[in-house]
Amino acid sequence: MEFGLFSNDRRPDRTLGEAWDEDIFEIVAADKLGFSEAWLSEHQTPAELIIAKAAAQTKNIRMGSGVRPLGYYHPIQIALEANATDQLTNGRYMLGIGHGFHGRQMEWRGRDPKDTRAMVETSIELILKLWNSKEPVDFDGPYWTGKQMILQCPPVQQPHPPVGIACINTLGSVQLAGRLNLIVLTGDFIPVSRLRLFGDTLVETQKQFGHTPSRKMLHCTRVVYVAETDKQARDDMRESYEKTIAWEIANTPHHQAERIPPGGTLNDITFDYLVDTGNIFVGSPLSVQKRIEEFYEASGGFGTLLFHAGRDYATREKRIQSMTRFMEQVAPRLRHLDPDKDRPASAAAE
Repeated sequence: MEFGLFSNDRRPDRTLGEAWDEDIFEIVAADKLGFSEAWLSEHQTPAELIIAKAAAQTKNIRMGSGVRPLGYYHPIQIALEANATDQLTNGRYMLGIGHGFHGRQMEWRGRDPKDTRAMVETSIELILKLWNSKEPVDFDGPYWTGKQMILQCPPVQQPHPPVGIACINTLGSVQLAGRLNLIVLTGDFIPVSRLRLFGDTLVETQKQFGHTPSRKMLHCTRVVYVAETDKQARDDMRESYEKTIAWEIANTPHHQAERIPPGGTLNDITFDYLVDTGNIFVGSPLSVQKRIEEFYEASGGFGTLLFHAGRDYATREKRIQSMTRFMEQVAPRLRHLDPDKDRPASAAAE
């Protein structure tokens, strides 16, 4: 198992510039501690701008867009910017793709939100063609046109940077990932039963289209916070995470909707309830290790655990202490987990 960050870029009490600098601070710390990757959300600006700045302050960590809404841009622009970012990071860039967050942002660009899914499939296939073609590419729709297209800026990674796709509710994006052999990126709020279905579907589709089946391509995200004791961890996180719950209920209620207690409402979701039920992993090193092992088993296994970041959880100092304690005391006990060995791919879809 590898470990990374999903930097969700939601710090409502800061200016955007301050928030992005704080995101970069966390990524720099993760790089020094040995986290393997970081994915950055695209909310107000393409993640590539923040990645380019972070690249100058990091050495090893891979960084990706989490994610680029493909309906917003011409595919050749996505490919060119991906290649440029791969150059700026010296081969540490990953392209994350998806549908986008709000339909109105498609409308801002004169697009019909109903076309979003089809546009994603058309776009990524054209991007892959641009990356893999040795000749200029012509394309005459749907959605975009282009003649004699070439990528004047090549990538460092050959034939192209790794590609991941956001998968939230339906299996369509997972099946696309399996068909094109892409990484599957999942959010912190997705129920474990759905993650298991995603992993099974990914492996089944990989096999169907002739790829080597690998559940390692499934990346799962959760809130992770480690302190010396369970009580200290809860005390550190409670106030900040209660604010997070309130913000999300007001602004992105779908992030919490599937965490509602039986028979309850959104207003019944509390920090302690989420810790007690294993929705978030908060506690001592041993408690967090146990939660992750249970999560891994229930999900059927995955390759990378992403820490939900880009939020002002606890304090800056305590977040870094948590990451340090995890990498020193928890990660060594989990690195041996390998979903392709622990649960053979041939059995994944049974």
